Amino acid sequence: MSLANLATSPFVAALGLALLHFLWQGVVIALFLAATLAGLPRSHAAARYTAACAALALMALAPPLTFAYFHAALAAEAFVPPNAWATIAAPAAGSGPPLWPAIVVMAWTLGALFMSARLAVGLARLSALIRHHTVPVSSALEVRFDKLARRLGVRKGVRLVGSDRVDVPMVIGWLRPVVLVPLAALTDLPPSCLTALLAHELAHVRRFDFLTNILQSIVEAALFYHPAVHWVSRVARREREHICDDDAVAAVGDPVRYARALAALEGMRARTPELALGSNGGSLVMRIRRLIDGKTPHAPTGRALAAPALALASTLGLALATLAACGGEPPPAVEKPGITGTKAPSAALGIPWLPPAILRWESAIAASARKGNVDPEAVAILTLVESGGDPKAKSPAGALGLMQLMPGTAVTVAKELGIADHADERLLDPAYNLDLGASYFGKQFVEFGKKDPARAFELSAAAYNGGENRVRAWLDGKAELSEETEKYRALTTGMWNERHAARSTTYDTWRERVRGKVASRSSHPLPGARVTLHFGDATPGQTSAPHEGVDLAAAAGTTVLAPLDGTVDRIEKNAKGEPVLVLAHGRGIETRYRHLANVKAEVGAVVARGDVLGEVGAPEGGPHVHFEVRDNGEAIDPARYLGQNAAP
Repeated sequence: MSLANLATSPFVAALGLALLHFLWQGVVIALFLAATLAGLPRSHAAARYTAACAALALMALAPPLTFAYFHAALAAEAFVPPNAWATIAAPAAGSGPPLWPAIVVMAWTLGALFMSARLAVGLARLSALIRHHTVPVSSALEVRFDKLARRLGVRKGVRLVGSDRVDVPMVIGWLRPVVLVPLAALTDLPPSCLTALLAHELAHVRRFDFLTNILQSIVEAALFYHPAVHWVSRVARREREHICDDDAVAAVGDPVRYARALAALEGMRARTPELALGSNGGSLVMRIRRLIDGKTPHAPTGRALAAPALALASTLGLALATLAACGGEPPPAVEKPGITGTKAPSAALGIPWLPPAILRWESAIAASARKGNVDPEAVAILTLVESGGDPKAKSPAGALGLMQLMPGTAVTVAKELGIADHADERLLDPAYNLDLGASYFGKQFVEFGKKDPARAFELSAAAYNGGENRVRAWLDGKAELSEETEKYRALTTGMWNERHAARSTTYDTWRERVRGKVASRSSHPLPGARVTLHFGDATPGQTSAPHEGVDLAAAAGTTVLAPLDGTVDRIEKNAKGEPVLVLAHGRGIETRYRHLANVKAEVGAVVARGDVLGEVGAPEGGPHVHFEVRDNGEAIDPARYLGQNAAP
């Protein structure tokens, strides 16, 4: 799979975001741990260990939770991720999706695989050590070991074996734990010292520390790139050794004797397998001083803190730089608030059934959705229901433009956006209307999304139509929604839920109902004409394009009539350069006429059903008029718009 293909995956994008967000999250968690440790007595190893483990657990949870948040938003194509990350979620016009998430994920995958391989090799080495390089110990030592285990409350069977491959006692495993004793220790250490060291290892067994250490190693492998993770893990291991030291002292009853045993280990120190738990873990000198003094001593100078401090400072700087580079870049400058000042980016709407009348505004919808911090698909659906994609639409109540904004509402939104030169006439500007509409809907989504996230779109759409106060009262059980708002809520929510289906049953049912109502008022544009080419037939001279209307044949000069009330919207050119007269009849329905002669209608003129549009022309193939009906830009069969006068 190519890098570009990976970059289009919501999974990869969400994972890349999670990995980068953890840069600052890890620093924050580490700083909280440092503050917590500063407030805990240094002699309270258990409390300090618990704090370190809690910090490590938070670090382990932070990336999955962040990933889940972004993946849910991106996979469901929910509203734009907040704040700094919104700008990287929507690439600029003409470009593909950003490649940085795929690069980050690939780099992290390689590193995590390498660290995981190291972990697997380490576990294999421990297994081989137990199977091939151990010998039984004396029965006398086994008896002492069993008594010590019972004294420490270790109830499961623990094997004690010797090995010439280790230099200090250590514990391996947790289901069937094994304590390894160096063969040299059996002769070089006094029995009392050896007993004290075995008590330390049994404390690890009782606490299931081998399993905890494995989990720590997994977290370190997954989050290998963050220095704070390794620092927190070292703190946890250090305090774990302190806890087992305290347990061992309690078992032998003599801290001095145990300190001497640790001192003896200093001369036997060697490289212990990283995953094993040995008595020489951590700084033996610091552990001995802690046992004698009764507390963990402070470092004599600030030099010991230089490395972790530098690592944390570097990580914090990297996190801030990442935020600045990826998400902190300000949006392109615009001349006026709320107005698109540059070419709008592609919306890449993922609704396969959107009609052409909406797709023509795809880029403008995307630009306005980004400004309003809403999903462009939500804006597209509202635009479809409100105006059918007609930028000049005007409702009987006075709502204007693509998103059918009431002038009073538009004034309020314009003030909120800081637009000083607002005027009602500007609502007929598609980009301006979409900017205000997307901002107004975004405001509803923020409010009602907090009340009920699962119904955020539904409630916001109802508020867009019926007003937020009415929806608040409805949610509180104090009022009912109007019949119009109920229908609007059901219609828009149905389309929203079906937006990624191949077809929308809600949209198809709605448009069929609209088409039927309009057709019931239609009359034949050319009474007595004969249909010579039907809708969907193969177009003469073309092999692939089906006929998008009907050809009505009549004598040249025969009067062509308007089949419905409407407005002469425009005269456009088709692919062949022929003029096409377009009438708009409202509710997204248009009729189109080609091969007209002596056109009587003028652009902008209001026509009534039966008014003269022109005369039948005499194109190649004989006198006829090409008649089309389009629903939101989609060509539909005109048969039922011909009334009862169509000749067979």
